[in-house]
Amino acid sequence: MRLRRIAAALIVAPLPVCAQTTAPASSQDVVISGVMRDSDRGSYRELPFDVPAGVTRLTIDVQGADHKDGTYLVLSVYDPTRERGWGGAIKPHIVIAETFASTSYLPGPLPAGRWRLSIAVASIRPATVSPCTVTVHFDRGAAAQAITTTALKTGAGWYRGDFHTHTGQSDAVCRSEPGRNPVPCPVYFTLKAARDHQLDFVTVTDHNVRSQVAALANLAPFFDNLLVIPGREMTTQYGHFNLLGITDFVEYRLGVVGAPNINAMFDGARGTGAVISINHPEIPTNENCLGCGWSAPDTDYTRVGAIEVANGGIAADHGSAFDDGAGSGTAWWEKLLDRGYHLTGIGGSDNHDAIDGHAGSSPVGAQSPVGTPTTVVYASELSQAGILAGVRSGRVFIDLEGAHPGRVLDLTASAGARSTAVMGGTLRRRPGQAIRGTVRVAGADGDVVDLIVDGRHILRGQRRYVVGSDARITFDIPARDNVRWLRADVRTPDGKRVLIGNPIYVVR
Repeated sequence: MRLRRIAAALIVAPLPVCAQTTAPASSQDVVISGVMRDSDRGSYRELPFDVPAGVTRLTIDVQGADHKDGTYLVLSVYDPTRERGWGGAIKPHIVIAETFASTSYLPGPLPAGRWRLSIAVASIRPATVSPCTVTVHFDRGAAAQAITTTALKTGAGWYRGDFHTHTGQSDAVCRSEPGRNPVPCPVYFTLKAARDHQLDFVTVTDHNVRSQVAALANLAPFFDNLLVIPGREMTTQYGHFNLLGITDFVEYRLGVVGAPNINAMFDGARGTGAVISINHPEIPTNENCLGCGWSAPDTDYTRVGAIEVANGGIAADHGSAFDDGAGSGTAWWEKLLDRGYHLTGIGGSDNHDAIDGHAGSSPVGAQSPVGTPTTVVYASELSQAGILAGVRSGRVFIDLEGAHPGRVLDLTASAGARSTAVMGGTLRRRPGQAIRGTVRVAGADGDVVDLIVDGRHILRGQRRYVVGSDARITFDIPARDNVRWLRADVRTPDGKRVLIGNPIYVVR
């Protein structure tokens, strides 16, 4: 096998096996190409490549191992000091990262220096000339965090998921088989529960650890219609917050030993591109829930992207009833909206037993099932980047019951002919302009729209019912009313809240 290394000016992008086209790629990619002949049968070829400093994920793609012409290649990878895995003839796409890797490869630090891809030509037909191209792609920072790098679904739409789940890699416990003893609950069951609940995505956010990421990476190809987003619940004595979309380490020790304050901890995640979401901020902190309520001094909420306004653990503790009104997660969030912060409201099951979760039988007691509540995100596509961008946009609502895939809650508003905003956006309003808006509700026939303006429930006495499977409720806010934000919830006729919407922000 004769191979040549392509100079940076001629580098091509990593390509899937069998692809017939090429595209420009990063100048840091390494591409080696050549041909194999029948004289190479049974031989090994060592292909060296250099890994730059600071890389936290590398991807190796080998073209020419697709067997269509009887050519079978066996791949193994070596870093400067050790072997990192062997992939046989069926794994021409290899990912190795600090916390996860393709099956049969070892995760861990990626030392800078000379690496080697060892290719054995296991089989090639007589008189065959088989082209081969090896592409090595390097990532660091935000680009290195995704387990699944391609979109599972293309096209903009509403995607349903759970942003807060736990496994036995931290403190989730379930019953063993067949002994029925309490054991750390395997990661598999959380992903299975998400799939069974018809979710589009799920984020596993074990407390302070990264050990769940390797299992997620190995399981994600099996659950290939479920977007698996890595995450972490940063657990401090002054509160808990999720990092959504992260595999790299971030300091979780708050104080002299670790990060000096909460804002420094937030900043530690900035380069990863993760969304910061404060969890269950309204829970009282006591011996039953250490550090659960949010009390971190001098919190800079401009560094925060989201607030968990509906937590399944709280609901499970109160007979499946999500908190509402004064003292709730929603009230806590709305006080920050009143102060001018733009924070997306999301939900999470906070599940710690994906198999059972029932009081009296689960080792951890009553639990909200994975996917209850469901957070529904309007995103450009079903990918990690798409979902996180959707959260940042604020076009998000929470389905507290989580069992109605067709439900939609959306909000639009306009002030004059030139200013329009959708849920999560900013409406620019001139003095003397009224606000006209529309609440779209699908899948909630017979329920009631609750329009909230700066914390005031302005339709409470009007009973604006949802009629039909996809309804639009219009409203007007007079020009004389000063407005900072408005949003909509949906309730049953007896007042039970079923959908929580995000704000439109109003500025003059």
